[in-house]
Amino acid sequence: MPSHSNSLFIKFLARTLPPLLAAALLLMLFFGYSSQHDIRNEIDTDVEVFATSISRVLDDLMWNFQTEELVSALGTITSNPAMLGAQLFDPNGKSFLTYGILPEEDPEILTVEKDIYKRQPDGSRIDIGRLEVYYSYADAEKQFRQYITGQAVRFFLSILIFSIAGIYAYHTTIGTPLKKLLHAIRATEGTGEWTQASWQSDDEIGEVISAHNSLIRHISQKEAALADSKQRYRQLFDNALVGIYQIRSDGTIKEANKTVAEIMGYASVEEMSGENVNLHYVDLADRERLWTQLNTKGVVSNFQTRLLRKDGTIIWVEMSGRINPDDSFNGVLQDVTAQVEARKAFKERDELHRAFFEENKAVMLLHDPLDSSIQFVNPAACQYYGYSNEELTSMTIRDLDCMSDEEMFDELKKATSERRNYFRHCHTLKDGTKRHVEVFTGPISLADRQLHYSIIHDVTEKRRLEAKLERMATRDQLTGAYNRHAFFQMARDEIVRTLRFDRSMAVLMFDLDHFKRVNDTYGHAVGDEVLRTFALRCRADLRQSDIFARLGGEEFAAILVETDEDRAMEVAERIRVIAANNPIPTEEEQLIVTVSVGVASLQKEDTVARILKRADAGLYKAKESGRNSIVKK
Repeated sequence: MPSHSNSLFIKFLARTLPPLLAAALLLMLFFGYSSQHDIRNEIDTDVEVFATSISRVLDDLMWNFQTEELVSALGTITSNPAMLGAQLFDPNGKSFLTYGILPEEDPEILTVEKDIYKRQPDGSRIDIGRLEVYYSYADAEKQFRQYITGQAVRFFLSILIFSIAGIYAYHTTIGTPLKKLLHAIRATEGTGEWTQASWQSDDEIGEVISAHNSLIRHISQKEAALADSKQRYRQLFDNALVGIYQIRSDGTIKEANKTVAEIMGYASVEEMSGENVNLHYVDLADRERLWTQLNTKGVVSNFQTRLLRKDGTIIWVEMSGRINPDDSFNGVLQDVTAQVEARKAFKERDELHRAFFEENKAVMLLHDPLDSSIQFVNPAACQYYGYSNEELTSMTIRDLDCMSDEEMFDELKKATSERRNYFRHCHTLKDGTKRHVEVFTGPISLADRQLHYSIIHDVTEKRRLEAKLERMATRDQLTGAYNRHAFFQMARDEIVRTLRFDRSMAVLMFDLDHFKRVNDTYGHAVGDEVLRTFALRCRADLRQSDIFARLGGEEFAAILVETDEDRAMEVAERIRVIAANNPIPTEEEQLIVTVSVGVASLQKEDTVARILKRADAGLYKAKESGRNSIVKK
């Protein structure tokens, strides 16, 4: 044991001391060099400061030729042991006073020079001479050698103390407990009895020995636990809800739990013992595939086959397991008949849904509501839009829609208010054709994804016919202006809106002067042309938000929204001037047909009938006053 501990300690010293010594020496050299460099810098600074300060004293002394005082001043260099001497020169560079050691006596002496001059009252300068101060680093070198020597002595003393303390610490904290631990281990090997090491401490070695003793104390408990574990494993094996079994290579059952017996229709495990499972395969080819896979990979997972129960019924089972070195097979057996039948039903339903989707003549799209990307399309969609399946599924539903965001938002609000289960959109085909469509959309779950399922119906022709019918129902066929029925409906809505928001509104009533004379003189064809031209000129002059209508014969009306009485009079005058100053070209000749106008502004208690009655009264007054005039009521 001592040889082992000594070897361990020697290895420790051999691995730690060399790098420690090297690091210490490097640090000593580094700090020594730094110290030497600092001392030299300090000497340079002190000499420079001394030379600067003494030169300011020497200027007056040299100016007055005070030789004795000059010598005394130079003698102050003895205050710094690094400064060895000094020398004064006259303005011509000739030495006239020296003190101490000169450079000729020691070639390693360093020199600091300072000019000596006298500053005149006018600011000019008179050079008196020059001062040279001589110094060396000999004192710095001496301090450096003393520093290195002291550091080396301290370092080697530290190493010696560290080594002695390390030897003592090793034997008291590691060597002795290791001896006792090794003795206990060897006693266990020799006698076969578990022996504990007699050592206690609160360090890592103590923890290791304590762990060793704890292991010894608990081995018997572990052996008892192992026996208990075997018993519990047997209980788990027997009571598992999946079948666990082992069969020999010839197919006979070596071991199985009662779940296997229940799956195969046996009353007990004992009744099933010795049975050959090969007799239970519905298709022996499945048994061959199973063992081929086992012999090739050594393991099988989720292998499904059909087996015959004892009563002759057929079930689907799923097997997983691995082959043993003795060619027996350990496996797990589950009855998956219900899952197989459910999967079959799901497959049939999926095929039905796929056929419904792909073979349907209606245009169908599946798109993601998060980013509007098109996920699936049916052939009818490809045929309708003119894109391939790959092109459509790389697009978004917004790529097909030519409506603006504002228009789509308005349609959403309109569909909600009208309680419609579809949306009206305008889609663009690949060739650029725009088609009106009605989109029926609803959510659909596909695996773990939530998509939108849309059916698109082309209603372009329907919308065209609806627009035509709406125009026929609301427009005058001769002039294109709104008819009487549409005018009254729009007037009621506009009056309600204007009164609700406290805005202004005016109504103009027009009547073409002497129109009967036109019909009687030129015929109804020319009369119709006059009516059409007048209506077109009025609609061109009015705003798009205004409502212009033909009430009957040669009588017209206009609703001016957001318009007060003064502005309404300006509009009426403008239309009167247009009619009076612009002849209407006809087949017969160019005709001047003037117009009389009645103007009425909306009042708080007004209805359509009341405001039209006032405007009509104004029109009647305009007619009485000689026509081609405007009267407001």
